[in-house]
Amino acid sequence: MNNNISESEFQEIIHRRSNDNLSFSEFLVLLSQRGINTYEIDVATGQATYKGVYADFKTDPQVSLDISKKFDGKKVLEAIANISLPFIDFLKEIAEAGIVTYRVYIPEKKVIYIGSGEEELKEQLKL
Repeated sequence: MNNNISESEFQEIIHRRSNDNLSFSEFLVLLSQRGINTYEIDVATGQATYKGVYADFKTDPQVSLDISKKFDGKKVLEAIANISLPFIDFLKEIAEAGIVTYRVYIPEKKVIYIGSGEEELKEQLKL
């Protein structure tokens, strides 16, 4: 296991995931093996911040979405349940449900979705 990930290695993992060459589970394993334990997605832009033991990485913004001011937990759960949604479509769904950001805790296999009013919805990943 190599906990010290380079920018190019990080970009390669992101590229493989973006092109569906890695499952979500495989993606999380690779990140974890390289010392990245959490990441946070800004729903309005799709920009991700990955936090590692030795380095942090940010991706470029991908979209420009309006976030609903009204939190709708049921809508969030429906988006989560529709695992086949492409990433951008997933972001649109949770933006409409009032989610501003979400954090993935890789070792704990947990995601916390956060609304504009600081509402939280927790998901335990089943990988």
